[in-house]
Amino acid sequence: MKRFAPVIGAVVLALAVTTVVVHATQVLFRSPRQLGVESALVVQGRVTSVQSYWNPSRTKILTETRVAVDETFKGTRAGVVTVMQLGGVVDNVRMTVHGALQWHEGEEVVLFLEPFDPGRYQVSGFTQGKFNVERDPRTGDAYVRALAQRDVELVGAPGAETGAIVKPRKMRVAAFIADALGRGDGR
Repeated sequence: MKRFAPVIGAVVLALAVTTVVVHATQVLFRSPRQLGVESALVVQGRVTSVQSYWNPSRTKILTETRVAVDETFKGTRAGVVTVMQLGGVVDNVRMTVHGALQWHEGEEVVLFLEPFDPGRYQVSGFTQGKFNVERDPRTGDAYVRALAQRDVELVGAPGAETGAIVKPRKMRVAAFIADALGRGDGR
């Protein structure tokens, strides 16, 4: 047994050094134009509440985010939309979905949405359909930039084959929406 100890030690050490734990969700890349075509509803608004809860059979935790809609660019106008997402924290129990969106009350967003169930939606392209709005402090003009995708591998994304990172550019909301919905330059 003593003569196998160095071999076993070397194997364990090699595994410890070479093992990399990767937690990522693979999602097919969607450009803003693809999101615009595929989404049933495209809105701009402000997050008013975020609440996680158990489903009726207590097998899943869901997070419900309510967004007060300021402007509807595509779909039926609504004063408030409810966005559903798998995962969250309830009663000190955390259900994690790698790559799931983080929501914050008060944040202003542009959302590309698809039906979840009657009266509720989910973000199109898993997480790709959420864009935070940045306001110019001087003028108040609204801009968007794609969110950095955490724990998500975007399959087919520009630069994915080479490992190059394509930095999303900041765009005025009007121009971004016009481009995504194929409506001209939006300026």
